[in-house]
Order: sequence, then C-alpha cells, then structure tokens
Amino acid sequence: MRKYLKTVVAAGAVAASINGVASAQDQSFQNIETVKVEDFIGTVSIKVSKNRNAVSSSAQSGADASYPYYIEQDNGVLTIRSDADPDDTRWWKEVNWRRDKDRAFAVFLEDYPSVELTVPAGVDLEFDSAVMLLEAGDTNGAVEMRDGHVDGVIGDIRFGEIKIDGSGDLTVGDVSEALAISIHGSGDFLAGNASLLDADIHGSGDIKVSNIRGDASVRVHGSGDVKMDNVDGDVDVSVHGSGDISAGRVSGGAALSTHGSGDIRLASVSGATNVSINGSGDTSILDGRAEDLRVRVSGSGDFEMDGVATNPNVSANGSGDIRIRRHEGSVRSSGRGDIIISGVNYTDRD
Repeated sequence: MRKYLKTVVAAGAVAASINGVASAQDQSFQNIETVKVEDFIGTVSIKVSKNRNAVSSSAQSGADASYPYYIEQDNGVLTIRSDADPDDTRWWKEVNWRRDKDRAFAVFLEDYPSVELTVPAGVDLEFDSAVMLLEAGDTNGAVEMRDGHVDGVIGDIRFGEIKIDGSGDLTVGDVSEALAISIHGSGDFLAGNASLLDADIHGSGDIKVSNIRGDASVRVHGSGDVKMDNVDGDVDVSVHGSGDISAGRVSGGAALSTHGSGDIRLASVSGATNVSINGSGDTSILDGRAEDLRVRVSGSGDFEMDGVATNPNVSANGSGDIRIRRHEGSVRSSGRGDIIISGVNYTDRD
C-alpha cells in the first residue's frame, strides 16, 4: 500500500491521528444537497433520516493511520476525499485475491477509513474515482458514478447515471426516473424498476433490470448479458459480440440487431418491428404482434416469430433461416435461406 509521510489535518476536516491509533470524530452539517466522494479509498455507509435539514457524519480511521482523508462542506456539497486519485497509487496491487478470495477487497479496505453518514431523503450522491465498499438506504436522490471501483448496495433513487469500471458490483433499488448504466469490465449491475433505461456493456459484466416503465435502449460490445423484465415502451437493442439480451413483454415496437454470436430474445412485442442479423446470433420473439415486420438476415443467425406479423418484408441472404408462425396482410420475401411464413415456404430456389 502507498504510505503517507504525515497526516494532513485541515480546518473542517477529519483525519487519522498521527500516532497511528484509530480516531473517530462526529460532525453535523446543514443545508447539504449533494454528498460527493472523490479520490478516496475506504468504506462508506449512508443512512436516511426524517430530518430534512441536517447531515451528520461519523468517521473512523483504518489500520493505516497515515492515510489522510477529509470531510468538507462547501456551497451545499459535502465532500469526502483524500489527496490523490487512487489509480495513481495502483491500489489494486495490494488486494490479495489468492489469499483472501471473496473477502479480498474488504480485507484490503481494513487499512482505510470508514465513514457513516446520516442524510435526509432527496440528497444526491456523486462518486468520482472512489474505491470503496458502499451501503446506502433509500436516498431517493440522483446518483452519479464514474471511474473508481465501487462494490455495494443503494436503495431507491430518483435518477442514475452510473459507470462501472473493472470488477466492481453494484445493486440499486427502484429508479423513479431515467437510468443510464455502462459497464467497462467484468462488474455486474442489478436494479429494480426504472422509468427509462439506457444500458451499455463493453466487457463481460452483466446487467439485470426489472420492469421498465418507458423505452429501453441496450448495446452489448462483448460477452456480458442484459436481462430486463417487461418494457412498457419501445426497445432498441444491438449485440456486437457474444453477449445475450432478453426482455419480457414489450408493449411497444422493437429495433433488434446482432453483429456477432449473441442472441436476442423477447417474450412479445406490440408495434413496428425491425430486425437485422449480421452474424451467428439468433433473434426470437415468442408472442405478440409485430407491425410491418422487417427482417434482414445476412449471416448464419436465425429469426423466429411465434406471434403475428403484419405485412412481413423479409430477406435471407445468408445461411440463416426466417420462420414466422402467423401473418396478416401482404408478404414480400427474397433470399435462399429457409423462409417459412404461416406454413408456406417463400424461399427463392432459382
């Protein structure tokens, strides 16, 4: 671990004691709208109180009392920070996964401070280059997270703009407004219901979200999977890799594209549907009504629709097949892949 030559103590700040003995200090703050954790390594616990004005903190230094940290108030923002971006200290080299296995991150953090906060509902949370274990209640405020490494749980929130780097795992409750989540690595993300979803995976991490009350936009570039329950709006999803995307009932239309081996699976649709398959991944819709269905297969992946398609316009120019159980209206088709619509073979044989 990086060692500090001395402990820095500033006015309005909390720091570890110079003699290495753990110290604790309680503080109170007024009119706080945002709690920000940046350039910090440690453990943070956030409880929600009915007091609408005050924020209280209790800080405890870790086993390494030389690590400086500060709790400061400025213009409605309560900041918990240290002196440097943790990435500059190469902190991950001190995590002994071989020895401590699943507890390795928690054991590593024993050397660092722990901070307990009590905040009113509605306070926003912002995490920037924070390496920490996090536990927070139903804050019902906005949450922004970028860089760093956060393992933890947050209750219900109002809005989320969250980026997970590396292997950090995060769980949040219901999101009353929009949720934007991106994963760059192997970390996993789990959430309750959300009004809107914008999800992006670059790596092997997985995303699981419950019901979406509006539209959902999902992109996978890698092997990570995305699972959603019912979507009350439209879905726009694409796979560039081996990751899979699945959803329950979709109350709107769907734009679905694959450029790899990943599969897309929807329980049903109810609106205009456009499908593009450019790799080996399969796309299937188990039920519902796909209005003015358009399907283009240019790879080896298959398309299957077990509901009703209106005016299907399909082409199979690769080795993949198209199968539609029932249709209404006119059919336009082309291609040498197997095209079966309402039991009739539309494959070009010339």
